[in-house]
Amino acid sequence: REVQAVNAELQRAVDVKGLAQAVPAGLEPQVYVASLMAINLDQKAEADYLNELAGALDLTPDQVNAIHDKAGVQRLYR
Repeated sequence: REVQAVNAELQRAVDVKGLAQAVPAGLEPQVYVASLMAINLDQKAEADYLNELAGALDLTPDQVNAIHDKAGVQRLYR
Protein backbone atom coordinates (compact mmCIF):
# COMPACT_ATOMS: atom_id res chain seq x y z
CA ARG A 1 0.00 0.00 0.00
CA GLU A 2 2.68 2.48 0.95
CA VAL A 3 4.69 1.67 -2.17
CA GLN A 4 1.59 2.25 -4.30
CA ALA A 5 0.99 5.60 -2.59
CA VAL A 6 4.59 6.69 -3.17
CA ASN A 7 4.47 5.59 -6.81
CA ALA A 8 1.19 7.43 -7.33
CA GLU A 9 2.71 10.57 -5.84
CA LEU A 10 5.73 10.30 -8.12
CA GLN A 11 3.46 10.10 -11.17
CA ARG A 12 1.64 13.34 -10.32
CA ALA A 13 2.51 16.41 -12.32
CA VAL A 14 4.88 18.78 -10.54
CA ASP A 15 3.53 22.22 -9.66
CA VAL A 16 6.61 23.99 -10.97
CA LYS A 17 5.49 27.50 -10.01
CA GLY A 18 4.52 26.35 -6.53
CA LEU A 19 7.83 24.58 -6.13
CA ALA A 20 9.77 27.64 -7.26
CA GLN A 21 7.86 29.94 -4.91
CA ALA A 22 8.73 27.67 -1.97
CA VAL A 23 12.48 27.86 -2.65
CA PRO A 24 14.34 30.09 -0.19
CA ALA A 25 16.18 32.97 -1.86
CA GLY A 26 19.63 31.97 -2.99
CA LEU A 27 18.91 28.26 -3.24
CA GLU A 28 17.46 28.35 -6.75
CA PRO A 29 20.52 26.79 -8.45
CA GLN A 30 20.64 23.97 -5.90
CA VAL A 31 16.97 23.14 -6.44
CA TYR A 32 17.55 23.11 -10.19
CA VAL A 33 20.54 20.77 -9.75
CA ALA A 34 18.44 18.43 -7.59
CA SER A 35 15.81 18.21 -10.32
CA LEU A 36 18.45 17.75 -13.01
CA MET A 37 20.05 14.88 -11.10
CA ALA A 38 16.68 13.23 -10.45
CA ILE A 39 15.86 12.78 -14.13
CA ASN A 40 17.49 11.34 -17.20
CA LEU A 41 17.44 14.16 -19.75
CA ASP A 42 16.57 12.07 -22.78
CA GLN A 43 13.02 13.13 -23.60
CA LYS A 44 11.43 16.39 -24.70
CA ALA A 45 9.05 16.36 -21.71
CA GLU A 46 12.04 16.38 -19.36
CA ALA A 47 13.68 19.24 -21.23
CA ASP A 48 10.37 21.12 -21.15
CA TYR A 49 10.12 20.58 -17.38
CA LEU A 50 13.67 21.84 -16.81
CA ASN A 51 13.01 24.85 -19.04
CA GLU A 52 9.85 25.66 -17.08
CA LEU A 53 11.66 25.18 -13.78
CA ALA A 54 14.56 27.39 -14.85
CA GLY A 55 12.13 30.14 -15.82
CA ALA A 56 10.18 29.83 -12.57
CA LEU A 57 13.44 30.02 -10.60
CA ASP A 58 14.58 33.06 -12.63
CA LEU A 59 17.70 31.27 -13.85
CA THR A 60 19.17 32.59 -17.09
CA PRO A 61 20.04 30.28 -20.00
CA ASP A 62 23.73 30.95 -19.28
CA GLN A 63 23.28 29.93 -15.63
CA VAL A 64 21.41 26.78 -16.65
CA ASN A 65 24.02 25.81 -19.23
CA ALA A 66 26.78 26.34 -16.65
CA ILE A 67 24.92 24.02 -14.24
CA HIS A 68 24.59 21.41 -16.98
CA ASP A 69 28.28 21.74 -17.88
CA LYS A 70 29.29 21.25 -14.24
CA ALA A 71 27.00 18.22 -13.96
CA GLY A 72 28.36 16.74 -17.19
CA VAL A 73 24.91 16.71 -18.79
CA GLN A 74 23.93 18.00 -22.21
CA ARG A 75 23.10 21.69 -22.29
CA LEU A 76 19.47 22.75 -22.26
CA TYR A 77 20.01 25.84 -24.38
CA ARG A 78 22.06 26.33 -27.53
